[in-house]
Amino acid sequence: MGFFKDMRNLQKQAEAMTPPEYRGMGGSMRQMRDGVAMANQTLSDLNSGQMQAQTLMATGVVGQATIGGIRDTGMTVNENPVVELDLQVTSPNVPNPYPVTHRQMINRLQVPQLQPGTTVQVRVDPMNPQSLILG
Repeated sequence: MGFFKDMRNLQKQAEAMTPPEYRGMGGSMRQMRDGVAMANQTLSDLNSGQMQAQTLMATGVVGQATIGGIRDTGMTVNENPVVELDLQVTSPNVPNPYPVTHRQMINRLQVPQLQPGTTVQVRVDPMNPQSLILG
């Protein structure tokens, strides 16, 4: 009898944690609609990021960046981590090195190569020095 009581208690806790707008049949549909909208937004962001990366690879100015720090964002794409990098960028278009915080998906096999103190090649947008891509 204890097992069923525990299950009922867990069910009550789940109901209490569910926001009122997501309760019941109509709420389940709203929750599904909101989840699909969030997934579409994420895919749209990835697509625009990929288009920006292709543009930078074609038209970006080659520069150098020293990694000051690297953080995991907790997000992965096809099991590859999305990381946030603190960079000190040197570009031919800008006379002095400048700091940039950059977020990018990297191949999981490259993680050991991207450590603080490492210098990497970057492609910098000639119109916006804060916009860049590793590579």
